[in-house]
Amino acid sequence: NVIDLQITTMRLTALLSLFAAATAWAPQPRTTIKSSSSTSAPQSFDPLNLSDETSSSPVRPEAVFLASALPIIANPSVASAATAGAPNAVGSAIAAYGHYISMIGILACIMAERLTIKPNMSEEEEDFIAAADIGLGVWGVGIAYSGYLRAVEYEKGFDFYAHEPLFWLKIAFVGVFGASSFFNTVVIIQRAIAKRNGNFTPMGEKLSNRMIRICNAELTAIAIIPLTATFMARGVGYSQDIPWQAEAALAALVFGGLSFKYIKEALTFEDNPVSLPSSASED
Repeated sequence: NVIDLQITTMRLTALLSLFAAATAWAPQPRTTIKSSSSTSAPQSFDPLNLSDETSSSPVRPEAVFLASALPIIANPSVASAATAGAPNAVGSAIAAYGHYISMIGILACIMAERLTIKPNMSEEEEDFIAAADIGLGVWGVGIAYSGYLRAVEYEKGFDFYAHEPLFWLKIAFVGVFGASSFFNTVVIIQRAIAKRNGNFTPMGEKLSNRMIRICNAELTAIAIIPLTATFMARGVGYSQDIPWQAEAALAALVFGGLSFKYIKEALTFEDNPVSLPSSASED
């Protein structure tokens, strides 16, 4: 098509330009010929000895270089051919930015929960981790949507990722991350409802330690998922022999099974009672 022709023309022109420049600037053997005339012509300014003193040709190497590069400079269609092969560049850039900024937002929310959760939290601290968990959900939707756009609409296309086993391994890790986060989310929702109904009780050490371990697992997953993405994007392990439907089903099974496990655990979790100070118990 026209775009391929323009790109091919640009490459050939650039190659010819480099070849002409290399030929023009290559050192040439000099031959000294004594003139029979008693008067010598004034020498032109040539500190690098780029021109032959015995030659009467007015062509200079730099002129040859500029002349060979003239087609690229004078033809805008050739100059724009490099960008013509990247359709939807703006949309791809926005989707990539949304993906990266969502990852940063998720990391910030998890760190906020990890550093705040502890036994016997105050109501303000409980409200803070609830807000952080809401932010985690919002950023999670953002990274899922931007990841979908990058896999289907932009980048290498879904046909490439579907036959990349590391892509489905990455999806499985994302499933582990999302499923484990359900435990903290369910617990936070339960405690928010109890607080609204006037049944707020301080969090015990057993539950707080479990929620902290969940945060640590989420942080570990965030460290592993980008590693699989870097290998995936470079085609490591690419194979069309494995049916991608089986890999997708395995990733969905991991997410579904772990989601059921963590939600059930959160709903049935029994926390140990918080030991109150002796003065408070006497009152």
